[in-house]
Amino acid sequence: MFKNYLTIAFRNIFRQKMYSFINIFGFAIGLAVCLIISFYVTNDLTYDRFHKNADNIYRMLTVEKSESSNSLIYAITSGPLMESLKEGIPEITASTRVAHFGRSRISKVQNEEENQDDEDAIRALTLIADQDFFNVFDFKILAGELEEPLIDLSGIYLTLEIAERIFGDEKPIGKPIDFLGIENAYVAGLIEAPPSNSSIRFDCIAPFRIEMSPVWWNSWTNVALTGYIRTTETAIMNDVERKIVDFAAENGFASIWSPKLQPLKDIHLGSNHLRFDVMNFGKNDKTKVYALGFIAFLVLFIASINFINLSSARATKRAKEVTLRKVVGGKRKQIFAQFMGESLIITFIAFFFALALFEISLPYLNDFMHNNSDYNIFQNPILIISLFIAVGFIGFLAGIYPAMIISGFRITGVLKGNFNTSKSGTVIRRILVVSQFTVSISLIASVLIVKSQIDFLNEIDLGYNRENVLSIRNQNDETFRLEMENIQKLPSVISIGSTNSFTGGTLQKYQVAPEGMEEEKGGMFDRLVVDDGFIPTLEISLIKGRNFNSELASDENETVILNEAAIEFANWDGDPIGKTVTVYNEDETTEQRTVIGVVKDFNFTTTRRIVNPIFLLFSPDTYPRLFVKTDGINNARVIDDIEKIHNELNPDIPFRFRYFDEEFNFQFADERNFADNMGVFSILAIIISCLGLLGLSAFMTEQRTKEIGIRKVLGSSVSKIVKLLSFDFTKWVILANLIAWPVTWYAMNKWLESFVYRMNINIGIFVLSGLIVIIIALITISFQTIKAANTNPVEALKYE
Repeated sequence: MFKNYLTIAFRNIFRQKMYSFINIFGFAIGLAVCLIISFYVTNDLTYDRFHKNADNIYRMLTVEKSESSNSLIYAITSGPLMESLKEGIPEITASTRVAHFGRSRISKVQNEEENQDDEDAIRALTLIADQDFFNVFDFKILAGELEEPLIDLSGIYLTLEIAERIFGDEKPIGKPIDFLGIENAYVAGLIEAPPSNSSIRFDCIAPFRIEMSPVWWNSWTNVALTGYIRTTETAIMNDVERKIVDFAAENGFASIWSPKLQPLKDIHLGSNHLRFDVMNFGKNDKTKVYALGFIAFLVLFIASINFINLSSARATKRAKEVTLRKVVGGKRKQIFAQFMGESLIITFIAFFFALALFEISLPYLNDFMHNNSDYNIFQNPILIISLFIAVGFIGFLAGIYPAMIISGFRITGVLKGNFNTSKSGTVIRRILVVSQFTVSISLIASVLIVKSQIDFLNEIDLGYNRENVLSIRNQNDETFRLEMENIQKLPSVISIGSTNSFTGGTLQKYQVAPEGMEEEKGGMFDRLVVDDGFIPTLEISLIKGRNFNSELASDENETVILNEAAIEFANWDGDPIGKTVTVYNEDETTEQRTVIGVVKDFNFTTTRRIVNPIFLLFSPDTYPRLFVKTDGINNARVIDDIEKIHNELNPDIPFRFRYFDEEFNFQFADERNFADNMGVFSILAIIISCLGLLGLSAFMTEQRTKEIGIRKVLGSSVSKIVKLLSFDFTKWVILANLIAWPVTWYAMNKWLESFVYRMNINIGIFVLSGLIVIIIALITISFQTIKAANTNPVEALKYE
């Protein structure tokens, strides 16, 4: 019996090639999309969970106390606080201080006197960590000094990959290296590289040394390090946090700060609001991750609707086959089992095609989605089993309706030709068609709104001019000043200016007390150190007073320029020029500076936040960033000239630059990638919807063949018949628009609330998305409607 069911199932698949292709291919695409998105979502949701004590590990944050409800939170803390927590609070079993040192130069030492050539050195992602680092985290030491790691201040731990790049086939343990100027540095051990779903990444770990930055790392009043703690299994986070707050206050922690704990598992997806979040590689936004997960569900929903719709529609064409089976003794439960079996066979064929599509497309999608994850979805049996069960359930749903209806047909009614297909079935199919196009329209509208918001942010007035400005990185302090002077001499260069920061970055904050305000009532201001060319190069509007002047020695140590937000905070009466502010430095000294100018508010950090009070200081020293304003006539030639100047002064250092616009737009990379991802999945959703619509329109026109023949005999033109058949589908797509628009408007307004600067959603976006879907739907069904309308009526009526 089973063999017979299997034979009939495959016979029907090959007999109805178009419907089988639509069913299998459409469902396979939907499942593949679901698998792909599940892969990325699961990877994001499993970040940092490989540590066996992940539930008991927390990162120390610092909250800036503020009278407003929008207190700033920093992903850094005080070094002495972290060092003393283990002794002060019994629930804390380990605490570690970590600093990120970027990509530091490292090379092996050929002998005691001579270092390897610079060209043989490599750049390694470097962490500085104290002795408790391996007590908090489970990064595995593979070889070397396993007991009390990071005790020896000269011992450096390398990952296997970095060790192989430096030493090749040599055994690296104990070998001397040239690294960060550490005296007698050597390879103390080899460690396993962090997995791709780790928020902490490194190529090497060096022991923590206070002397590397004593002012920042050894002060109760400064926050500059990343700190982590591990608690006992029975500890309650809120209780521990409360004890830390009290402990910090008792031990001289700055009154403007308050410690706060963040669970390790929340770091990857819950840190978008944090500043100085440098120890969070691969950071993502949980809203985007959940949105992608929801899109996976919607695409699978559309594919399932297609499958269920076509399966139930085509089943009625097999009424006579079922009746003959009953005549020769077939029982209802056997017919029911046959239809259920056919449905399940098709769904699992589609499932295995989906797995193949997933494997084939994954490498290309990793590049497209800017993801280098080494996470293997097939190592997650729960996910695969869940999808397997979901596929079986969808196959069951697709088979249950036609199996119940058709197995219940009366023999006499079918043989006489006067049986009726259920009207409720037609209604259900229409509801499902409306549902899938509602989803497609919502996805298209959402993509258009995301892209429009990004365009809006690119066009807003940020308080400075980005046009024809080059951003050049300072890579050599010794030659940078001379490089600036030579660039200034180029005929196409209008002006140059430099600063200690770059656009989209995070500015250092200092406590500032304006004149007439007590220290306790002062506020945290963003600090920007600039030269006298910074303001004119970026065309920042100077509202009052004057710019810095490099010829006035007093400007370096005695003056300050404030922005409008700082003036508003100071709440001075009258002219602010000549007023003073007291700046509280990181080394616990203070300095009083006189206001010489006021600039219009400019947004130099991120468009997700309002402009904070900023104070600008002047310094003739070298800076990490140089801005060059050109005349815009021939920027390619200017870049070549600047590169020649750079190469003459720094022949061994590659020239690096960006257009200021590109640097500014980099902060929207995540939103742009998210919009691109949504766009691709929206297109796939529309393709799946149209495949279903194509199959359904073929079935419906086939059902109305006689009606079309009679209409043609009575004089109806081909165009009228096409309009009649098309309207029967397009009216449901129009209804889908009316449902999708308000739902999408509400959801996207919620998303836009995360932006300080946000667009107003235009009705045109919804009209455009609706038109796109209607046009695609009309093109899809036109293949069948035009074919049906051109059919010779004799073919339809010759048996009547």
